[in-house]
Amino acid sequence: MDKLKNLRLLVMATAAAAMAACGGGDDAPAPAPTPAPAPNTATIPSEVVAAATKIAADPQITALLNEQRTPEAAKARWHQFLELTRIPAPSREEHVRAVEVHRRMAAEWGFAPDEIMTRADGHMDNTDVNIVDGLPVYNTCVVIKGSYAGRAGAQHYKGQYPKVLVEGHSDVVNPETLPPATDPYNHFKLQPFSQAVVETTAQLAAIPDELAFSASGRIVEDANYALASKWFTNAEAAAANGGLRIYVPGYGDMMSSTSNAFVLAAAMKKHKIKPVYDVWICGTAGEEGKGNLAGMKQLFGFEQDLGTGSNPLNFVTYFGLEGGGAVNFLGSYRYEMKYKAPVAPGSNPASAVEAMAAAIASIADVKSPSELRQGAPRTTYTVGRASCEAPAAGSDVVPSCSIEVDMRSPTTEVLNEIRDVIRPKFQAAVDAENARRGVAGNSAQAVTMEQVWYGLRPAFTLSSPNNAAIHAGLQAGIATGTSTSLAVSTGSSSLNDNVPANTGIPTYNFSLSSNAAGAGGHAFWEWGTRGDPAVEVSRMHRVLTAALLVSGFHAADGSVIEPSAKPIGARTREVNR
Repeated sequence: MDKLKNLRLLVMATAAAAMAACGGGDDAPAPAPTPAPAPNTATIPSEVVAAATKIAADPQITALLNEQRTPEAAKARWHQFLELTRIPAPSREEHVRAVEVHRRMAAEWGFAPDEIMTRADGHMDNTDVNIVDGLPVYNTCVVIKGSYAGRAGAQHYKGQYPKVLVEGHSDVVNPETLPPATDPYNHFKLQPFSQAVVETTAQLAAIPDELAFSASGRIVEDANYALASKWFTNAEAAAANGGLRIYVPGYGDMMSSTSNAFVLAAAMKKHKIKPVYDVWICGTAGEEGKGNLAGMKQLFGFEQDLGTGSNPLNFVTYFGLEGGGAVNFLGSYRYEMKYKAPVAPGSNPASAVEAMAAAIASIADVKSPSELRQGAPRTTYTVGRASCEAPAAGSDVVPSCSIEVDMRSPTTEVLNEIRDVIRPKFQAAVDAENARRGVAGNSAQAVTMEQVWYGLRPAFTLSSPNNAAIHAGLQAGIATGTSTSLAVSTGSSSLNDNVPANTGIPTYNFSLSSNAAGAGGHAFWEWGTRGDPAVEVSRMHRVLTAALLVSGFHAADGSVIEPSAKPIGARTREVNR
C-alpha cells in the first residue's frame, strides 16, 4: 500500500503543478479582453429613445411598479425567494424545484395552461433539442402573449412568431446531488457579521440559528425570520446595525434574480401588460457545474455536436439576469477523461494512476496561444479535478482515475487551437504508460481510456454595440434613471448568454436582485444579506422597459409602440424536426 500512497501523492503534486501553471477556474469567468479593440459606445436611434421614455412613464407600468413598492409586495417577493431557494436544485437535477415553480405558475401567479410553456417531464414543444447529455431539461417558462400573430402579414419562422426572452437560471452548484429524503431541503443558517465566515462544512452545520418553514413549505415568521428580514443598503450598514449573513446555496447565484423574474411575470399578467411580440420569462436549467448550458441549448436548439443553434422558437432578442451588461462571452471546452486499469493485470501491471499523472504532467507543459504570440486572445486552461477509485479489498490496483480539463478563450478559433494541442495528450499518456510496461495497447494487460463527458460553451465576441438588445438595455437604463452610460464592457464573461449570442441573437444582461452583501458564489458557504427592496423595483422597471422596447407595447393611451427588433430571429442552423 506504500506504493499506492506514493502514486496518489504523485497525482496530487502533478495536478497542483498543472493548476499553478495554467489559468482559469472551473466556472468563474477569466478576465479576458476582446481580441480586437472596437468602439464600445452605442448610438441609440431616436425612435428607441422616444419609445423608452414613453414606456417607462406609461400609466400601466407605473401602476405595476407602485404595487411592487408596497410593503406587502416587498414581503411577498422576499417570501417567494426564501421558499423557492429552500428547495435544492443541483444542476441537471432541478426537477424538484421545477415542480413547485410550475405549481405556483398555475395556482398562485395566474397563468393559464396554454401560458405555461414547459412541462414537469422536461419536454418542450416546438424545439429540436429536448435531451442534453442524455438527460431531460427542466426549464420553467411562462409567456406574456402579444398581439403580433393576429396581424395581417405577420412573419414567422416555420410557424413560430417572434418572441423576446427574459431569463435567469434556477440551478445551483451546491449541493452537487439531491440530498436524502430524510433531510431534503436547504438550510438557511444565520450568522452575525461579528463572527468570521465559516471555513468548513462542519462549522456551517454547527450554526444553531436558522430559518424555519411550515409543513407546506411556507416561511415561519419567528424571531429568526425578523432578524434575517431586515434590509440594509450595504455591508457596512449591515455590520453596524445587526445584520446577518444568510448561508444558503443559490442566494446570490442566482435565485434572488430568478425568483424576481417570476414576480415580474406575474405582475405583467395581473396588470394586463400587452406586448406586440410574445415575451417569455424563464427559469433555466443547467447553467452551473456540468449543466452544460442545457436549458439554453433546449430553448435555442443548440446542438453541441454540431456547434450550431437552430433557434426553433424564433427568439429575436434575449435578456439575461446574471450580470452587469456583459456582451462578450468566453468559450470553453471541458473534458472528463477516465483512465481504467487493465482487465487482467500481470506481474508488472500498467497503472491508471500513472497514466493520469502522465497526462496531467504533459498538459502542464503546454503553452497557450497568448503565451506563444503577442496579441493573441488570452487563453487559459486548467486541470480542475483529479480523482481515483479506491482499490477493492485486499488489492492495491486502482480501478480507474479521472481528470477534468477546462479550456477557455474568447474566440472559437483560438479555443480550437488549444484543444488541438491538449486533446491528443489524453491518449498519449495511455500509450506512454503501456509502452513503459511493455504491453500492447489492445491487450488485457493495458491501461485504457474513455471520454466520460464533454462540455461546450460557445464563444462570442461583439463586433458592434449597435443591436436591438443593447440599444434597449442601455436606453432603458437612462429612461428609468438607473444608468447614464451608453458604453458596453469590453471584457468577457461565461454565462447562459453564450448560447444565444453565438447563435446570433442580440443579447444584454441585467440583475433583478438587491443584496446588501454576499460572497461565496459556487462555494458551500455561499451567503447573502437582504438589500433595499426599492432597488428590486427600480431594476424591474429597467428590465420591463427594455423587454417592451424590443417586443413592442400597447400603451395606455391606445397607441402601439412598434417592436425595435425584427420579427425573424438569427440562427446558425435550420430547424431539424
